[in-house]
Amino acid sequence: MLALSGGALRRYLDARGELPDASLLATVPVSVHGATRRQGRNKVSSMFCRLGTDTDDPRERIETMAVANTHAKQHSKAVPADTLQEWAEFAMPRTFGLAVRMVSDLDLAGRGPVIHNLVISNVPGPPVPLYFMGARMDALYPLGPIFHGAGLNITVISNNGRMHIGLIACREMMPHVWDLADQFAIELEAMKDAVLA
Repeated sequence: MLALSGGALRRYLDARGELPDASLLATVPVSVHGATRRQGRNKVSSMFCRLGTDTDDPRERIETMAVANTHAKQHSKAVPADTLQEWAEFAMPRTFGLAVRMVSDLDLAGRGPVIHNLVISNVPGPPVPLYFMGARMDALYPLGPIFHGAGLNITVISNNGRMHIGLIACREMMPHVWDLADQFAIELEAMKDAVLA
């Protein structure tokens, strides 16, 4: 999914003459449910993944990302899962809220270096059909948060053996999100052709 997103983003940016030389960087939420002793339901950390947007060949992108993301997972596991939750408890909601407002008011996200370009998340959905008031649900389109300086969220959810992709974008940073959505099917075919070749 990360390689697919990277390829779709590459096509989208290249068509606009906005493709950067360096790869885009995604923040990917990672479940730490079994790795933490802390109480609570939201047991999530995150890791950073390069999306291979600087690589034209889909097969090369998949192979490169497989190695890079293995290293990212190892680095993610090196920090204890409880650390993030302990930090969240330490940074009281009021303090965190003040910090977010300061970042926004001073436009720090627009002035400083980009930490990440977007968020990509994968949510396992039901492996069986879902029904609502007797009608079968054929698709689920998820959504996720966007942040200052990273105005795109790609969230994937499975439903009865199929994957559905939800895109949320900041209108000012990415006014034509449908153009990106169209690139996913094109990139998926290119990936299949590259792997089968």
